[in-house]
Amino acid sequence: MVNEELARARAALAAAGCDVALLSSVAHVTYVSGFAMPHAVGFSAVTPYAAPFAVLPVAGDCAWLATSVFHAAQAQRESRLEHLLTYAGFDSFSPTDPRASYLNTLRDALRQAGLVGRGRLGVEARALPYGAAAALAAAFPHVTLVPVDEALATARLTKTAREIARLRRAAQIGDVGQQALAALVQTAGRNEFELYGVAVAQMQAAAGAAITVIGELVTGPRLPNAEYPAGPRDRTTVTGDVALLDTSQRVDGYWSDCTNTHLVGGATPTAWQHKYVRAAREAFEAVVEQLRPGRRAAEAWAAAEVVFERYGLTQRHYLGHQLGVTDNEDPRLTAYDQTPLEADMVFAIEPGAYEDPGGSFGVRFEKVVHVKVTGPEILSQFEWGL
Repeated sequence: MVNEELARARAALAAAGCDVALLSSVAHVTYVSGFAMPHAVGFSAVTPYAAPFAVLPVAGDCAWLATSVFHAAQAQRESRLEHLLTYAGFDSFSPTDPRASYLNTLRDALRQAGLVGRGRLGVEARALPYGAAAALAAAFPHVTLVPVDEALATARLTKTAREIARLRRAAQIGDVGQQALAALVQTAGRNEFELYGVAVAQMQAAAGAAITVIGELVTGPRLPNAEYPAGPRDRTTVTGDVALLDTSQRVDGYWSDCTNTHLVGGATPTAWQHKYVRAAREAFEAVVEQLRPGRRAAEAWAAAEVVFERYGLTQRHYLGHQLGVTDNEDPRLTAYDQTPLEADMVFAIEPGAYEDPGGSFGVRFEKVVHVKVTGPEILSQFEWGL
């Protein structure tokens, strides 16, 4: 099967003038390899010297993925690259040298990829370990390092069909969490930890694996602060509380992001509360209408601004962002972002309407939307809570 993401990365690296590339971020290793590179947490992250990496000659057909021994089985199952290398971490029975093992593997991969003598090596300035940079300078003194962060981000601006299928699946898992909260808040008297825990547990069960979920669950008077992260906390809901769940979930290396807002205990919104609900919902619809090829990110902001002004409100944060192998990608929907929108971009749209600080009410609504030539498609299918 053709690895279209790898082909796009190679084209971007060639345009940047690279001969070989060394990729070391979670985003780009996942993007080119299909291996859902774990985030740096826990035993398997701290005992190796550094995180997994990928090496690819720009003009060649082969590519190398290198992981610690702890991730080798997962990498073997998931990687779409031709070669897999491993390096040591901690061993319970024999002493190891994780630093030397990692750096030797790095040098070997680069040599196998054809980096000898002089050349131009693409590296990620934001993710290259200092020890790796020092080893490169010693082993390849005449090689020029070329930052490729921006080139790779450009390659990822639009999504392949495979990526969109994964983003759709991630959005479906987000639906499960929001549906769980919708059922739970019908009854007051539940603790925020319980609400959040049940929603996450049901997403894990639907995914059939222990997926990464980040986000917040906020109830009651904290919500208008629009601060992140804001919960869960050790608070028990009462009838009439506002409950907001905002989660980002990573499924097979790809993210979704969704938010919904409810009133607890079957309470009926007041006319005052309806003002904020309508403002946020109508802003969402106005933004979605702008998500068409040829429009600009700033036009989405302007469309929402018209809605907020009609209700006498101001926007407290940006309106959304792209999704992919990270949970927050460019372009972001702000007044100053003039990025042209293209077919097969995928956005999380998240307008919020809040009382001023010191108030007690606010709402935010967020769903995942696919930009298409035929018009925007909303991938998130959960029902709005208010």
